[in-house]
Amino acid sequence: MGGYDATVGGVDPSIPIQFFTLPGNACPYAQRTHIVFNELQVPVDIMEVSGIPKPDWFLKINPKGKVPTIRVPTTFDQEVITESAVCNEFLCDYSATVLGNESDLMPSSPIARAWARLLNDHCDAVFAKTQFTFLMNKDEDKDKNMADDMERALSVYENSLERHGGPFLLGESFTLADVHIYPFILRLIVTLRHWKNYELPNDKFPRVLDWFRACSQRKSVQDATLSEEKIIEIYTKFFEVDYSFGGLNQNKN
Repeated sequence: MGGYDATVGGVDPSIPIQFFTLPGNACPYAQRTHIVFNELQVPVDIMEVSGIPKPDWFLKINPKGKVPTIRVPTTFDQEVITESAVCNEFLCDYSATVLGNESDLMPSSPIARAWARLLNDHCDAVFAKTQFTFLMNKDEDKDKNMADDMERALSVYENSLERHGGPFLLGESFTLADVHIYPFILRLIVTLRHWKNYELPNDKFPRVLDWFRACSQRKSVQDATLSEEKIIEIYTKFFEVDYSFGGLNQNKN
């Protein structure tokens, strides 16, 4: 018998997956998932969500009001999946199992998969907090210590590139580990240069800077990115309201 693999929740691949995101890839978490859609070439219907608070129609889909959110057509209903890491692993599984398209985006090796998940956890639990706390700090006397904290967190990626030989975090293949951190490094480079006169030191992070250039050259990344001018425009609004970045900004008022 033909047709799609009914073991994957009765998913119907003839209908594009709906991807809910902010306009212009403003959200780094949703940008991750946009890159994955592009890499895997999974058919997608992009739905932009704007407004604070989020509109009622979107809250009915995801009551938390967060992006990325994806809605997957199934035989009898639609399944809603949230959180970028979960969305991205799902899309890898969907591409391989439902569409029959294998990819290195999620490594096949159990060790490499573990490495990817550990790097991704480090980004969300440690690195992103140091980055946005430094950016939003208004006490110049604390800047040096905060920059040091951020650089210590970033050294995990420099070490991974050295350990695995590059050009990507786990070696020769572009994986979910690269997808996960890229939007944050992009914003780090642009915002810290603009507001803190800070540049990632080449003597400390030569591999990270080469990695960033390699990622930026991929079409999947270019088609899901935003300009430096747009990043500055977005973050200017964050500064005006002393934005917490969902708790990533650890500065005390």
